[in-house]
Amino acid sequence: MKKKPTSNINRRKFLFGSLASIFASLLPLHKLFPAQKYIDKIALGACVTQEKDQPIWKSILKDRSDIFIFMGDNVYGDDRITGKLDKLSKAYTKQKTKIPFAELKETNEIHAIWDDHDYGKNDGGAEYKYKQGAKNLFLDFWNISLEDPRRNRDGIYYETKKITKKGLLQIIFLDTRYFRSPLKRTDERGAPGKERYLPDNSPEKTFLGEEQWNWLSNKLDEDADIRIIVSSIQIIAEGHGFEKWGNLPREKKKLYDLIDEKNIREVIFLSGDRHSGGIYNEITNKGIRLYEITSSSLNLPGAAWVTKYKGKERPPEPGPNRVNSLYQWENYGFIEITENKIELSLKDIKGKPVNSISINYRPLGNSLKGTDLSTLTS
Repeated sequence: MKKKPTSNINRRKFLFGSLASIFASLLPLHKLFPAQKYIDKIALGACVTQEKDQPIWKSILKDRSDIFIFMGDNVYGDDRITGKLDKLSKAYTKQKTKIPFAELKETNEIHAIWDDHDYGKNDGGAEYKYKQGAKNLFLDFWNISLEDPRRNRDGIYYETKKITKKGLLQIIFLDTRYFRSPLKRTDERGAPGKERYLPDNSPEKTFLGEEQWNWLSNKLDEDADIRIIVSSIQIIAEGHGFEKWGNLPREKKKLYDLIDEKNIREVIFLSGDRHSGGIYNEITNKGIRLYEITSSSLNLPGAAWVTKYKGKERPPEPGPNRVNSLYQWENYGFIEITENKIELSLKDIKGKPVNSISINYRPLGNSLKGTDLSTLTS
C-alpha cells in the first residue's frame, strides 16, 4: 500500500527538531540553558578534628566553590575503650561551633560521607556493633531528610547529579565502612609498606557488600559526561600498609573491572583518611583513565607526627601512580570545570596550589536527553 505523503506541518516539525538537536549538540550547555545554575567549582576535604582551630576555612571560603564535599573523619569521636557513642555525640555538638557552616552554605551545596572516626570505630568495618546508632548521628548532623533513602537502608551511600559546562556530572558517594570485611593485620607493625595491614585475597571478603555493589553497577549504567566517585579511603594509591582498596585486591579489581564493563568515560576518585595529600592516575585494562585526589587533613596533618621507625627516619612513601610528591601539611582539594578542561588541584592552608593535573576531554553530548533539569539544580 502506498504511504500518504507527509504533511507540510509534519515536515516542518521534523526539520525544526533535527536542527534543534544539532544546535544543542554544538552549543555549550551554559548558553543553551542560561537560566540554570551550573557547577563550576568543587572543593573537598577530610580529617577535621573539633579539638583544634580550623584556619583553612578562610582560604576555602575565598574560592567560592559551588559544592563542598566532606570525605570522612568529619569529627573525631570514636571511643577506643568502650566503642559506645557518647563521645561521638559530643564531638558532633562541638563541631557545629567550629565549621563555619553559615558562610560555607552561602555558595556551597554541602555533601558528606563518613570514615572511621565519625563511623565510631578506628579502622572499623561491618563488625562495629554500634554502627546503626552512629549512622543516625551522622544523618542528623548533616540534616538529611527523613524521606531520604539513606534513612531506610543499611549504610550511607548515595548519589547526586549536577549540570556543568561540560555536561551532566554524576557524583557517587560510597560507604566503605558499614559493610566492609575485617582486614588482614600486618606481621610487622610500623614497617614501611606494612604499617597496619597486608593484602588479603580471600574471595568472601568485601568492601561494599552485595547490595551496595549492585546499586553501584546500576548507577554506572546511567548517562553522565563527568563521573566522580567518593571513597573515604584511597583507591588508586599503593606503596603503604594503611587502609586502602589494595587491602582487598579482589575488591579493587572488581571496581576496575566494573568500570571497564560499563565502558564509561574517565573517572575521578576522591578520598581522604591519610593525613596527607596527593594526586594519582592509572589506566584500566581497557584503557579507561582513572584519576584520584587524596585530600587530608584540613587541620590534623601527618607532618606533625613522629616519622621514625626503629629509631631511624622513615623513608618517603613510595608513590606508584602518584603525580609529584606527597604533601603532608594542611590541605584541601579543588576541582574546576571549564569548557575546555577539568583541573584537579591540591591546595595548601593559604589556598595556593601545591599539586595539579588537567583532564582534557569532550562531553558525550547526549547525557541530558530527557532530563528534567529542575530536579538537578536545587
